[in-house]
Amino acid sequence: MNYQMSETSFPAVDTEPGHRAYTPGLLKWYDLIVHGFSNRWLWHCPTARLQEWFDQHANENHLDIGVGTGFFLDRSKRLKPGQRIGLLDANPNCLAVAAKRIERLNPEVIQANLAEDFHDRADPFQSVSLMYVLHCLPGDVDFRSQVIDHAAAILLPGGTLFGATILGEPKPKGWLGRRVMASYNQKGIFGNQQDTQSSLEDVLAKVLQDVQIEQVGSVALFAGRTAT
Repeated sequence: MNYQMSETSFPAVDTEPGHRAYTPGLLKWYDLIVHGFSNRWLWHCPTARLQEWFDQHANENHLDIGVGTGFFLDRSKRLKPGQRIGLLDANPNCLAVAAKRIERLNPEVIQANLAEDFHDRADPFQSVSLMYVLHCLPGDVDFRSQVIDHAAAILLPGGTLFGATILGEPKPKGWLGRRVMASYNQKGIFGNQQDTQSSLEDVLAKVLQDVQIEQVGSVALFAGRTAT
């Protein structure tokens, strides 16, 4: 595997609580908690729909940002050995777990903070994914704009930026979903209290063309492309 890790400094917006949650112990249970239970019963967006969205937009020169356990990469029908696959995350635990899981794809591994400019850390990619990343970030709409700017900057002209995020408004329909979301925001695991479909569209439209957003339950699936 091609490791390109280096130390990074953290910005004024404190992203540490969200990173710190992803310990080796949690990552062992992450897929069961998130993809096996929460997606369907709390956020009302089946994991299968998220995987379909990923496979619809990822291509053979792809960077996954905020890698989790490498779930979508591992299960993708589009990604195959010999293609160029990158992993980017601030958390070394997530990078290690995801890199091992998709070792057959020989991924490039980049440790970087989304709040910082990282476009010079690797050659550009044709597609970039932000699957379940934005709702884990602290800060307001301006900070999300900064993150989208950084993600788009590592794309080739005409490249695709896509992902999925759990919106804070409107709140989940079920009582348990509302309770869990409030708890996650209080603990800093989520930072999505101000996130709406409208605010997401505004952020994406600043840097991307042909923006698409599809809301399924509390989850917004989104995609757009950079200018050619």
